Amino acid sequence: MARCGAVVLAVAAIAGGSAALVAPAGGQASSRLQVVALGDSDTAGNGDPTGVGWVGRYARLLRQKPGLLVSARNLALDGTTSSSLLTAVRSDSATRRAVAGADIVLVGIGGADLNAGDDRWQSGVCHGKACYAGDLKAFARNFDATVATIAKLRQGKKAVLRAITLPNALTGAENMIPTFLKPVATTIGVYQAKALRQAICASMIRHGGRCVDILRAFNGASGTDNAYRKGLLNHADCCYASAKGQQLIARLLVETGLRPVR
Repeated sequence: MARCGAVVLAVAAIAGGSAALVAPAGGQASSRLQVVALGDSDTAGNGDPTGVGWVGRYARLLRQKPGLLVSARNLALDGTTSSSLLTAVRSDSATRRAVAGADIVLVGIGGADLNAGDDRWQSGVCHGKACYAGDLKAFARNFDATVATIAKLRQGKKAVLRAITLPNALTGAENMIPTFLKPVATTIGVYQAKALRQAICASMIRHGGRCVDILRAFNGASGTDNAYRKGLLNHADCCYASAKGQQLIARLLVETGLRPVR
């Protein structure tokens, strides 16, 4: 089962990333903002037929604000785990330079960390929530260390730090996911998404950033709503956000504002 992943410090792995300069519609820019996104396939734009993804859509929305010149680099890569992202921000010189020079750092990650639990369950090593509990604890540690490292790389310079949480992508995808998950899709989907949200939002608060609650936006307060029926998740490219869903993520990010840089 392919897992998607994302968090709103939109920081993604740097190799293979893309950069785009987006100028304001008219007039001379009074501010130039560099956006760097880090994460996995959810952040890379998978599921969006346009290929723009929520990072590119976020940059587009920012450029509509008067006096902004926005340069966006999406460094997310398919399959990036919280462990590999932590290694990148600690050791990869290109990633560290990109983060150090950014005004806005976005992070979206988490889905790839669940793959090992799927494999253990499918092989019969464990069953249900027990297959993911250890990986979710490791994710919380890795994510917190990643955000702490990003904050340290900023060296006290002003920066917008944002991370997105993940939706419950299992409810509504019963015809797409492995057989062992189908009977408990909603139970496991909510458990995973809520655990990831708790870890992500706690770290963002701890290190002076903000999280965007995609679970609530896509699946409602209970986390059990079918986001595919709402058109927010993509059945054809399971189980990523659709173009509509990626646009919603971008809009929610914009609504968090640009403090302290603007």
